[in-house]
Amino acid sequence: MNHIVLASHSKMAEGIAETVKFFLPSSKLTVLEQTLNDNSLERRMINVLETNADKNIIVFTDLYGGSVNQAFFQQLNNYRFHLVTGMNLALILECAMMNDDVNEDSLRDIIIEARNQISYMNDLFKTITDN
Repeated sequence: MNHIVLASHSKMAEGIAETVKFFLPSSKLTVLEQTLNDNSLERRMINVLETNADKNIIVFTDLYGGSVNQAFFQQLNNYRFHLVTGMNLALILECAMMNDDVNEDSLRDIIIEARNQISYMNDLFKTITDN
């Protein structure tokens, strides 16, 4: 069973979680946020990893190289989970909709598809209106 964790600075993870629930109301997501005055992220992170150790954990973080991503990255030797940084809604929705456990190969395919959805729409508009 997939267990999705959204981890970010400030309220980004909460916002994405609310949007995922808009599309998939039955989604169960764990949200971890780091704020300026918060020094408990590591304790909360380890608690989530230990509590859900029997599940297929997929952690999405907001920023490559950011403190939240670094905290999870350091735990890859201690716990079994997938870690993806640069989270976006398309990526998370795709994983949340999967009935089967996300594995390394499916996660790589989902990441490629999510990247392909990032577009500068003005170029598409020009292409459509120029014809």
